[in-house]
Amino acid sequence: MKILALPNALKGSLSARKAGQVFLRTLTPVHTLRTWPICDGGDGLLDFFKSLDPHAKTVFVTAKNAFLKNKRVPFLLLSDQKTAVLETAQICGLGNATPKELDPLGASSYGVGQVLSAAVKRGAKTIYVGLGGVACNDGGAGMVQACKACLYDKNGGELLPGAQALLKLKQLELSPLKKLFKGIKIIGIADVKNPLLGPLGSARVFGPQKGASPKQVDMLERALTVWEKVLQKTTGKKIAHVPSTGAAGAIAAGLYACLGAKLCLGAEHLFKKACLEKWFSWADLIITCEGKLDAQTFYGKAPGVVLHLAKKHNKPVLFICGQADFSVLHKKNLPALKVAPLIDFATDENDAKKHAAKYIRRVLNCL
Repeated sequence: MKILALPNALKGSLSARKAGQVFLRTLTPVHTLRTWPICDGGDGLLDFFKSLDPHAKTVFVTAKNAFLKNKRVPFLLLSDQKTAVLETAQICGLGNATPKELDPLGASSYGVGQVLSAAVKRGAKTIYVGLGGVACNDGGAGMVQACKACLYDKNGGELLPGAQALLKLKQLELSPLKKLFKGIKIIGIADVKNPLLGPLGSARVFGPQKGASPKQVDMLERALTVWEKVLQKTTGKKIAHVPSTGAAGAIAAGLYACLGAKLCLGAEHLFKKACLEKWFSWADLIITCEGKLDAQTFYGKAPGVVLHLAKKHNKPVLFICGQADFSVLHKKNLPALKVAPLIDFATDENDAKKHAAKYIRRVLNCL
């Protein structure tokens, strides 16, 4: 059987690359396999570009995570020496954060700005920024602060990091940032279509994932509303409802307004970049995976694009996931689909995450 395996990361468990390795080791003795790690801008963007450009160099720098602790993080410098790729999920990511660490009002995107600046210093003229899977919700304010922008309160004092501080924001000075990033092209690869503000915005939809209580969600929405008004006053851009500005704790909004980034819906953009659709007609079976099959799968996520293309090419799909909300499949225009939740094999959620590779092999051995 000819199998096209397109693994997405299982957040907090297996990267897309490691999941692909499990597929290779398990399936190649019996089947003909093509595999490619996929992503939508969240976890796995560096692996995706490394597959596109095997000679890309991984560069490690020290930057702050979402909770302002220093850590070594990677970015890619592609073989042209002029293109960099960074992944917000690896800088201020949610995947490895413990419940005790979560701090939705104080968490910051500062480290993203540090890595952006490092990429520019290494000579990058084009920078791809993966947008998704972060633990902060500050609209990219911390990021632009790290890129030399100044955020002031009514007394002219500089704001502290974190979303809550934006409630005091009165003035934004971007001149030093503009100088540093003059001539730099930035492409934001967003994992969702959600706008900055409103019922489908960053705070309302994703704030709870970052540990925000209902009261804190309201505060985040107010803080991002202040941020949007000051951004509009400073840049002339109305961004409250621009698609994908809510991605990655609304870091996308800061990239778009302050750094002039182009925002792309990640999965569609990356599938075209790797020419992946051509392999669907070749395959007898498509396999994909992600941490949870739920409503978000169908809002621009990479496995959702896999399902769409499989339906287009009339190919069956095996969908391996940590957990599944089967109610979201109702009335969807889906291909022939078999869903295999790892939680069905494991003793509990932690066991499913810790031993995901073992349970994936168990599913694959049934083919």
